[in-house]
Amino acid sequence: MFDYKHAVIYQIWPRSFQDSDRNGIGDLSGIRSRLDYLSDLGIDAIWLSPVYASPNTDYGYDISDYYAVNPEYGTMEDLKLLIREAKERHIAILMDLVANHTSTRHPWFQEALKNPDSPYRDWYIFRKGTVSSPPNNWLSFFGVSAWQKAEDDMWYLTLYTEQQADLNWRCPEVRKEIAKIVNFYLDLGVEGFRLDTINTIDKDPDFPSQNPEKKGLQFPGNLVLDRPMVKQWLKELEEESWGRRDAFALGEGVMTTEASVKEYCGNGKPLQMMFQFDTVCLGYGELGKYDPRKLYLITNQQFKQVTRKWMTAQQRDHTWLGNYLSNHDHKRHLDRFGNDGKYRVRSAEMLALYNFTLYGTPFIYQGEEIAMTNPKLKKQDWRDYEAFHSSKAMTEILHIPPFLAEKITSFVDRDNARTPMQWSDQKNAGFTEGVPWIQVNPDYPAWNVKSEQADPDSVLNFYQALIRLHHEHEALCTGSWRELIPDHPHVLAYVRENEEERLTVILNLSRHAQKAVLPENEIVPSEDLLTSTVPRALTAEMKLLPYEAHLFLHRKHHS
Repeated sequence: MFDYKHAVIYQIWPRSFQDSDRNGIGDLSGIRSRLDYLSDLGIDAIWLSPVYASPNTDYGYDISDYYAVNPEYGTMEDLKLLIREAKERHIAILMDLVANHTSTRHPWFQEALKNPDSPYRDWYIFRKGTVSSPPNNWLSFFGVSAWQKAEDDMWYLTLYTEQQADLNWRCPEVRKEIAKIVNFYLDLGVEGFRLDTINTIDKDPDFPSQNPEKKGLQFPGNLVLDRPMVKQWLKELEEESWGRRDAFALGEGVMTTEASVKEYCGNGKPLQMMFQFDTVCLGYGELGKYDPRKLYLITNQQFKQVTRKWMTAQQRDHTWLGNYLSNHDHKRHLDRFGNDGKYRVRSAEMLALYNFTLYGTPFIYQGEEIAMTNPKLKKQDWRDYEAFHSSKAMTEILHIPPFLAEKITSFVDRDNARTPMQWSDQKNAGFTEGVPWIQVNPDYPAWNVKSEQADPDSVLNFYQALIRLHHEHEALCTGSWRELIPDHPHVLAYVRENEEERLTVILNLSRHAQKAVLPENEIVPSEDLLTSTVPRALTAEMKLLPYEAHLFLHRKHHS
């Protein structure tokens, strides 16, 4: 199996990585042209966001053919070449499997919609309501009704966009087909999968309304999340696909809990790894990123508490997380947890050191290794379905004035994380010789791969050093995690340790200088392996500059 506990995984959102044919859209040949860059960076695997045939309502997460590549990205032959050429560089390809829903343009759904007597009708979730009202009051993840009308009093479920029809996992034929899809890509040489929103595949079979005493649409919550059959169906899928092939499986669990992660991953469980959402959802209101009622404010204590919760849970429950700060579903992390102004470099390096020294596997989202930031796109530059619909939902559900809803959307919009990769200071950041499908961040002349490769003190070179250290030190991969000063409001300090070595991590999460007093018995002779400032000794009293970070190594001597 792909050695996920010792790996560094790099997420590529193909549309914005590299264009090879001048149409302004990233593609598979473009990714192949950058494999040497990724190999030099030192990564072990690419998580490839969806490249399947899709009408692009949700940019590949609405699949119309699981066995074909989106022509915008190339052909199946291009995918095979990418898998082969990546493997030649010792880089695994992990596919993104979207199994909760398909596009409403998928032939399965079209047949189900056209013919109520078709066997495919049972592949989706159709329920009776009335001619004018859906079966219940469920709110979709994107802020509209979760039901779309089929005919007369019949409706079908769409928990995400209106163009993504939920599959009925209670139908055995659906589960067999998903296993067939997994095996098809394993046969191509793919080494694992990230399973999109996999904890929503089991819905309450009675489809009751949520909080029926309340007016308006209600988020279904426990009626669709982490329900009893998820684990059973995942185990069945494992036994029919990746389990028998010794391949890797990672689950995305929407709003997942420690208890549910324990159900899905670990020894004898169907998945090897899970993602948690608590870190990236800090500062969001109850309804998610488009709920501004917490004003998007994050305290360093909250950041520390979430870290402590999940590091403790993994060791206690023998589970394993993929650790990340940015991905395609959330704006970039630098201005959320760090500083994209005066301390852009130092805070980017501090956060990288944090993510790479946690218990679990570190993930890099394309561009974070050069400290890419959020351009806060104006409405005319939005491309994401979620932005338009959630902006409207803020007004309809939270009664936020349209002008303010637009500002909030520009602040949190996923498009911020999807602007093109910044390769050079040339036109369009070296991403395309055509017209880019979405605006390039205007700061690319100063922040790009080429310029950072030439600067030994760049964020990019810091990431290369981190990846190398992660590979060299077993304690950073499988050693225990233990916090040192939990009550400090702004400094996060912890130890990664095994029988051979002890690594002490000191992070100032704040834009202000801080003093941290460490327990005397925790001070051991140490080498400063990596820092966001200048090397220094590990002492009981540490006076830290804004966003100062250190990784100290102590080698144990055995008689």
